[in-house]
Amino acid sequence: MLDQDSKLLYKNDAFEQLSHNQKNGILTHVVRSRDLQSEVFEFGSKLIRRILLEEGTAFLVASEYSKESVSERTLREITAATTQTENIYFAAAQAIFKCLSWRWVVITRFTTPARLEVLAFLDNGQRVDEYEYDVAGTPCERVVNTNRFTMYSDVSMAFPNYSALEDIGAKTYAGLIYRGTDNQPLGHVMAMHDDRDVDFTLSEDVIGVATIALSSHFQLLKTTSQLREVEVQAKVDCLTNIGNRSAYQDKLNEVSQFVESKPESNWTVAIVDLDNLKPLNDERGHDAGDRFIQLIASELSRIGRVEDHAFRIGGDEFAVIFSQSTPTFTSALYNRFEKIIERVRLALDFHIDASIGCATVSEVEGNVNACIKLADERMYKMKHAKRKFLGKIK
Repeated sequence: MLDQDSKLLYKNDAFEQLSHNQKNGILTHVVRSRDLQSEVFEFGSKLIRRILLEEGTAFLVASEYSKESVSERTLREITAATTQTENIYFAAAQAIFKCLSWRWVVITRFTTPARLEVLAFLDNGQRVDEYEYDVAGTPCERVVNTNRFTMYSDVSMAFPNYSALEDIGAKTYAGLIYRGTDNQPLGHVMAMHDDRDVDFTLSEDVIGVATIALSSHFQLLKTTSQLREVEVQAKVDCLTNIGNRSAYQDKLNEVSQFVESKPESNWTVAIVDLDNLKPLNDERGHDAGDRFIQLIASELSRIGRVEDHAFRIGGDEFAVIFSQSTPTFTSALYNRFEKIIERVRLALDFHIDASIGCATVSEVEGNVNACIKLADERMYKMKHAKRKFLGKIK
């Protein structure tokens, strides 16, 4: 029982039978928890109930608290911590501290095979600045080399030439590596305490669950990354590496929403259709035809600015969406296109051609579908004009 000034007034025989580490840890924790509204809280494997009395505050410590396993509690604490922070390392460190009550908890990551970066460091539950260090000669090196849970009940005796831990007052140590999806070590989890009266069995269970949680986190990250990559690849034309028809439709939907929210904005859509692809395939083979498609795609992807996008929307049909529109721009666009055709002709040494039609959203009162239809009509108008011209020459 504590008085109003947190001075210890009374302790029973059961409390006296606890280890020195447990008694000090519980006293420190209950003093910090006096302002909490909760009447029941946990410390390590103990359940503590708070009772307000006239003389002060009484704390009843349950001698046995096993409603859930150590693994379940550790996972619960990690899950709860992740709701407070997106930093999985800090969340895991917090969970380990709450379950073990050891003074220091550290989670690291390898930057090189011989060097570790500290990602989360707690001292009595308080965050400490991260840093990097070499693993040679440290307990961490033993953890990596043994490839299993490693513990030391006397750090100074186990590492007489490594004074860093002794300098801060660490007497005991426990650690275990965590792995990535390829089963290679990514880093390690370690806990240290300034007392030798600790439960190493409990520490092995808690740290073991934490390393599993970290490894699972990286597996999830890799799976998520792979799914995103699949999604991206599903939007890319495999021959040209520019957007495909699905990506084109997504962009049109995006433009429609943008125009709806900002009616004053103006976009340009260009539809391109290749000419003489079949004669090229017949005379030079399909590799030459593929080369024609690839060259046009490459040129169209650079015809505008970085924020403009080119798409292959059919076998020999392309579209380009430009986030700008002025009469000067449209005129310049046709000139650039003619220069593209000239360059591709020279590269293929074959009389290929292509037709283009452009339209702006403002021409059709913000209707994107009508804009596409108008651009398509203008493209076919150019195509027919070219055929008519060639027919007259012949």
